[in-house]
Amino acid sequence: MRNKGDKYSFWPSYVDIVTTLFAIMVVLFAVSYSRFRVKEAELRKIADKYEEIKKIYQTVENIDSTYFAYDSTHVKHIFKIQVTYQKGEFDLYKLMPDRTNRAEADTVRERIKAAGNEIKRTVENLQKMLEKPDNKPDIKQDIKYLVVIEGQASADGYNTDEYHNNDVLSYQRALELHKFWQRNNIDFTSMPKCELVISGSGEGGVPRDKYNEVYNQRFLIHIVPVIGNIRLNGD
Repeated sequence: MRNKGDKYSFWPSYVDIVTTLFAIMVVLFAVSYSRFRVKEAELRKIADKYEEIKKIYQTVENIDSTYFAYDSTHVKHIFKIQVTYQKGEFDLYKLMPDRTNRAEADTVRERIKAAGNEIKRTVENLQKMLEKPDNKPDIKQDIKYLVVIEGQASADGYNTDEYHNNDVLSYQRALELHKFWQRNNIDFTSMPKCELVISGSGEGGVPRDKYNEVYNQRFLIHIVPVIGNIRLNGD
């Protein structure tokens, strides 16, 4: 028990308390700052991934305009090479010019082959973007590419039965285009991280030429990046 004559000072105890609180605050600050730095690093990785995805879509949109016109409304590339078939035909060697001017038809086929090579180069460039050395090693790439060949048909009355109509015909034309490219060493099915889908939209599908029906004998090309989960570590 403290004697009445002893002098008592409040301040030393107060200083001890303040020192202890300050030490606790320093520890809490250090922990919070460390967690903030971890979160900042994760957000930076996500931002890097976002920029990479933007570059992928820009590369797809900027495919050579010599052969393709990009339709931003429907997110499709319209084949600019005008292909006109003989009625009911899907073979690329049975174009309308094959009846009257074989050289003209051969020119169309050469341009179709060049367009296929352009798609192939575009997909190869996209794949190289994922393999470039400056990619962050701790960001796993989970991206593949879907190449869709969509055939269209003009509303020309071709509809004899369920197996011979413009819906089936448009698919057959898209399939034949794929085979034509394969014969010319353009095979999307053999490319890594690339999946090919062949489809036909007949007299439907979008977009369509509203002014000249014969121009709807064409192909639409989709190059769709399929982006999986963004994984920021080695898991």
